[in-house]
Amino acid sequence: MDRWIGFIMAAASSIAMIGCADMSSGMSSGMEGDFGATPGGVKDMGFARSLIESGKVPPPEAFIVEAMFSEHDLPLEGAPCATLLCVRAAMGIAPNAEGESAAWVQVGMSSTIEPETFERPSMAIVATVDVSGSMSWSYGDGGGGTPAAIAHALLWNVASRLDAKDRFAIVTYGSSVDTPLDWTQGDDPEIKEAISELSEDGSTNMEAGLLQAYELAREAKGSADEVRVMLFTDAQPNVGATGGSEFESLVAKGAADGVGITVFGLGLGLGADLVNRMSHLRGANAFSLMHADDVGLFMQDNWPWMATPIAHDLKLVATPSPSLSLSQAYGFPTGEAGATSIASLDVASVFLSKRKGALLLSLTPASPEELAGAKVDIELDYVDRSGEPVKSSLSTSYEGEALDERGVFMPQASVDKTVALALLVQAMHDAAQEYGSDRAAAVATLEPALARFAADAAAIGDAGIDAEAAFWPALLDLMKEDAPQGDFYGGFSGD
Repeated sequence: MDRWIGFIMAAASSIAMIGCADMSSGMSSGMEGDFGATPGGVKDMGFARSLIESGKVPPPEAFIVEAMFSEHDLPLEGAPCATLLCVRAAMGIAPNAEGESAAWVQVGMSSTIEPETFERPSMAIVATVDVSGSMSWSYGDGGGGTPAAIAHALLWNVASRLDAKDRFAIVTYGSSVDTPLDWTQGDDPEIKEAISELSEDGSTNMEAGLLQAYELAREAKGSADEVRVMLFTDAQPNVGATGGSEFESLVAKGAADGVGITVFGLGLGLGADLVNRMSHLRGANAFSLMHADDVGLFMQDNWPWMATPIAHDLKLVATPSPSLSLSQAYGFPTGEAGATSIASLDVASVFLSKRKGALLLSLTPASPEELAGAKVDIELDYVDRSGEPVKSSLSTSYEGEALDERGVFMPQASVDKTVALALLVQAMHDAAQEYGSDRAAAVATLEPALARFAADAAAIGDAGIDAEAAFWPALLDLMKEDAPQGDFYGGFSGD
């Protein structure tokens, strides 16, 4: 049996933020134990939820369609895979945001890898820990909400999952850089002792910390199957390099030497752009967590897949038939609205995951009559871990099937859910963008979108969609109350 691959990508520009346990019920409806997979990069919706719960309107950058996809199981059915990864696609018909009939193509992937028989590679991990003042190491666990408390819980959990075949080291950075634990065997009790002794050390010289971590990682090449830096930080460097391009170059050099990186962005004050810049390269990925209580479930869903890329240099290309023009591509960073050619996605690394999602195309016909017979051809290329190139392709089409009372035809339930989520999040993004200058316009944008989503949710009958329909009207309430608008740096703008 092949396993669904939830393909979530926002041109490596969003953050997979964990921290909304109250919303998780009903959002993971796939079969227990199934694998998904994600490209390297980052995704998020937890930040938007957390701001709303604190009484603030999120900034538009917090509303990312692909991030919402990552919180739901959106598997597509298809023929069994013949290779490690294979593409899936299905085309449905539904009104777009303007109420005009459009074709929607959900794209995803599946894998032949079995979670029950998967054997993780041995790992050499350099835990690179931010001990600067902004992490709040001096405040104890802070009720579990400080970045330091989250980092401590993550470190302890990772250490608990290592064994004698693994190696582990710790580098800390603040005003200075230290190596409180040099390379040691993965089951050494000294690891947890070193974690428990971490303490605060002033400013944030992330550059120096990562340089030391990569130096240690290069020393470990050949001692384990997978060599990886794990960075635990709120991503607010103020000493040494502070720009995203500088850290991107540093991570790229490590990737060229065969060292991957997993970035854990911690807390509401997260410097999101910096995390984005470090996480889209070969062997790189990133996650953000909002509270120490979220660590257990996060590790259950993501270990060891988050540290184990299964493929590299993946390219997926979608080419619509001449009767269709591309109006929106969610998860495809290459694809110009209005084009009749292609949407494409290039991914440096693909990771196994229990978190599933989707890619989505919205396509406008030259005329409503030309929807029948419309087609999209999809091609997939990647390189497996052994270095072998793999290619596959398929086509999906709409053959004129009858529409329901909503003006909708969906060949699979997953496509219906994916389209509904995309339209909702896009409307929330647009409303949040308007909110800074025209609050009445923001309300006028969001109100009908929420009404449509409620109608879609009633028709779809999915627990995860119902949970979204219950939560997001709180955003409209905040906008009507003239609530302040939050930002990515822990502050807020507005009245």
